[in-house]
This record gives sequence, structure tokens and C-alpha cells, in this order.
Amino acid sequence: MSSFFDFFVAFLALGLAWPPLRTRIRRLHPGAEGQALATLLSRALALRVAVAAGLNLAIGFDFEVGIFWGDSAFYDANAWTRALYWAGESVSSGLSGFTDSGYGWLNFTAATYYVFGRNQILIQLVNTVIGTLAILIVYQLASGLFGIAVARRAATFMAYFPGMVIWATGMYKDPAILLTIAVAMLAVTRLRERFTSFWIVAYLLAALALLSLRFYVFYFLVIATLGTFIFGQKRGFVAGLLTNSVLVVIFLATFSTVVGTTTAERQLEMMLDLQDLQRRRADLARADSGFGQELDISTPAGAIAAVPVGMAHLLFAPFPWAISGFRQALTVPETLYWYSLMPAFLVGLRIALRNRFGPALPMLVFAATLIGAYSVMQGNVGTAYRQRTQVTMFFFILMAVGLEEKQKRKAAMREAMVTAPRVGRNPEPAQGPRGWAVPGRPAAAAAPAPASVAGPAARPAAHPKVPRGPVPPRTPPRRGA
Repeated sequence: MSSFFDFFVAFLALGLAWPPLRTRIRRLHPGAEGQALATLLSRALALRVAVAAGLNLAIGFDFEVGIFWGDSAFYDANAWTRALYWAGESVSSGLSGFTDSGYGWLNFTAATYYVFGRNQILIQLVNTVIGTLAILIVYQLASGLFGIAVARRAATFMAYFPGMVIWATGMYKDPAILLTIAVAMLAVTRLRERFTSFWIVAYLLAALALLSLRFYVFYFLVIATLGTFIFGQKRGFVAGLLTNSVLVVIFLATFSTVVGTTTAERQLEMMLDLQDLQRRRADLARADSGFGQELDISTPAGAIAAVPVGMAHLLFAPFPWAISGFRQALTVPETLYWYSLMPAFLVGLRIALRNRFGPALPMLVFAATLIGAYSVMQGNVGTAYRQRTQVTMFFFILMAVGLEEKQKRKAAMREAMVTAPRVGRNPEPAQGPRGWAVPGRPAAAAAPAPASVAGPAARPAAHPKVPRGPVPPRTPPRRGA
């Protein structure tokens, strides 16, 4: 648990950082919609800050919350060791296990510890801000692809879904991964519309930051974005091809300068080494929440055979009928609600493929490739549940599209029922079964009776009388005539 002074420093930093960010967000989104967005983000941040503070205090009082702290203790210990190493202490560098992936978050945490001391709550609050900014980027991405209404729903899902909240309150690197992925996707969509230096720099920074957080996700991101950038552009095929070529050249030059070909070759070899992937997956599967212990992905055929099992667990686990442990039991309401949104997701996916194929293609390709890779590599329910958040934000966008489509159809049906004429229907009677008047119904005009039973009342009306002059007096008859 952090000390009172650490809490004071962390909340002071948050109080100084968030108001300018909120003001900037309001300027970027003027009007009532901007006010609603700023309110949503402030509430999402407040929720995450409360959970983060409660988690920190609970760990200090030895409550049974270690299941939520998880790998945060691992990052905390290694970052503190690295900070001591920078301070000249006789300790290891703290980079053990971080040479190819995760070193970016470790170095950031260590730098924070070096300046402020071992302040865990400060790192947690930084994560809450990062998670909140990811909501903003997803809102902008969804707004550009499908409109404001869809963006509002997707941002609401991001703000309040339990999985998105809990992983943004510890010391995990997952919020930073989500933010970098979202920024890269947003940059690609903006570059399709207008090729500007700002979005080129934004894409490069997001991609390289992702490389330092989780290197294999970086390669999937690059393939999905640069490989599909040419499709669906407004500049035409030739201009789009030239633009894509320029972007690829800039990216490769930056990548070779920052990373180097040796590191890239080593990372790609790790990704494609099925024997090494099998060892890692077997370690995950042997845990209490492991699955698929019998699967062997050391061969291409075995890797393909593992995809259906891994994909089912990645997208739908923990299954409510196979709950084991307290933490999995807490996810049941969220999981059931996630299941209920799947029809909307399918509708949204169909609309995206049919109406917004080009602009949405990078998002769809990235999600599909990452899901396929995790389906092969994952063998643990808990890890799969956490790493699902890396594609959950794209699911939220498509689910929002489906829900908006459903709402539009309902509104159209209601409007049709109100405005459509009652063709072939008898008017509703103005009287009840015993001749009583029914409130709210106009009295119907009485229909004429049939001629056979109408009597004199059924006769046609007489012609109007024409006024005549005075009648002459009648002459009496003569006698004897």
C-alpha cells in the first residue's frame, strides 16, 4: 500500500493534469455533444480512480484482492530494481524478461519511481488517465467511421464495461497497449482522408510505442494498417498507391533506425517458432485456469487445430457453466451481457462489410489477425480474458453499429404504423359492446339502412319547392248549367 504522502502526490498530479485535458477535449468537440463527451470521460475517470485507490488500500490491509493485483506486483518489483540500478545501487538492471517486449512500460514505471520514489498509486492513476484517453480515441474513431450516435454508444461501453475498468486500475501495461492501438487506427483513418504530417507522426509514435509494449501486436498492427491503407481512399487508386508507398518508406526508415534489423529478425523468429510457442502455451495451460492441455501447436497442423478451441475461450471465456474461483464468478454478469451483444455485433459487422468496407478494413484485419494469433498461443482463461481487451474496443464499435441499426428499424416501424392509412380496415367503433361510448374514439357516422327495412325515412329527399305566384280564387259552378 502506498503511503499518505504518495496518495497526496498522486492526486495532486491528477488534479493538475486532468482539468487542462478536459478543457482541450471541450475545445475539440464544441457544443452539447462535446459537453456530454467531457462529462462521460470525467465520470469514467472518477470510477477508475475510485477503484484504483480502493485496490491499493485493500492490498495494504491484506484483503483478498491479490487476484486483481496480479502482474502489477511483477512490474512494481522490476521497475523499482531498475530505478535503484539507475541510482547507482549494486542491483541488477531489472530488465530480465523485458529485452524484447514490455521494456517500454518497465522503463516508464522505473523513471517515475526514480523521480517520485516507489509510488504505486501514482502509476495506477497514470493508468486511469491512459484508459480514459483510450475512450476518447475510440469515440473519435467510431465517429469518423459510423457517426456520432455510434461513437456515443461505443464510448459508453468503453467507459463502464467491468473488464475495461479493472485492467485500467492496476499497474498493467494493457491500458497503454489499448491507447497505442487506437491512436494508430485513428491515424490511418485520418490519413485516408488527408495526408498530413501530424497524423504521420502520430502513427509512427503509436506504432513504435506499441513495439516497446508488446512486439508481436506491433507486427500485426503494421500488417493490418499499411497492408490495407490503399483500399477505400478518397484520392483514387494511383494517388492512394503513391501515398501508401510514401508512408511505407517513412515507416521502414524510422523502424530500421530505432529498432534495427537484428532485433526485428530475432522478434520475427520468436513469433514463427512453433516449438517455442508450444512451450509457452503449455506453461499457461498447466495453471489452475488453463485449458487445452492436450493441444500441441508445435506443427502447422496442430496450430490450425487449436484455433477453434482457443478462439472460443478468447472471445467467450470464462464460461458461466464452468466457473472455477472467485474472480471468474465476478465476471458472470459481464460475460452474460457480452453474450447478449453478439447479435448486434453480427449486424454491425455486416453493415461495415457492406457499407464501410474500405475505411473499416484496417480495423477488421487487425482484429481478425490478432484473434487468430491469440487463439493459437493462449492456454489460460485469465490471460485470454485480459488480452481480449485489445480487440474488445473494435467489437464495441460494431456492437454500437448493430444497436443503432436496430433502433432505427424500430423507429421506422413506429412511424409507419402512425402515418400509414388504414387500407381495408373498418374504423374502430365509437361504442362498446352495450352501446356505451368509448372515451377517446370519435363517434362514427350512422350508416344508411337498407331500402327493404328503411321505410319512409329511406326515401330520397323531395325536390326543393319552387315559389309560385298568387292562386286565383275558385269560381263556383252555375246552377242549371
